[in-house]
Amino acid sequence: MEIENRKLVTPLGALIDIAICGVVFLFFFFVVIPPHVPFYEEFYKFLFTAYTSTVMAGFAWLALCLFRVTRVDQMKNKKAA
Repeated sequence: MEIENRKLVTPLGALIDIAICGVVFLFFFFVVIPPHVPFYEEFYKFLFTAYTSTVMAGFAWLALCLFRVTRVDQMKNKKAA
């Protein structure tokens, strides 16, 4: 059985991941999080909305990485079978 040396992350894949995480960040920043921030001052509302949206975008990035590794592993097993 020959082991295939394929990169898990390519420059195009990384660019796609960054774009998707940017969309997720903007969605959470403008749509989901602002109604739930309990501050009346705009600066603090912006600060906590940005922080929370960054955390959610980080979770999206982790999910994309896990999806990529799982997909590549399934493709390798399909070729080996």
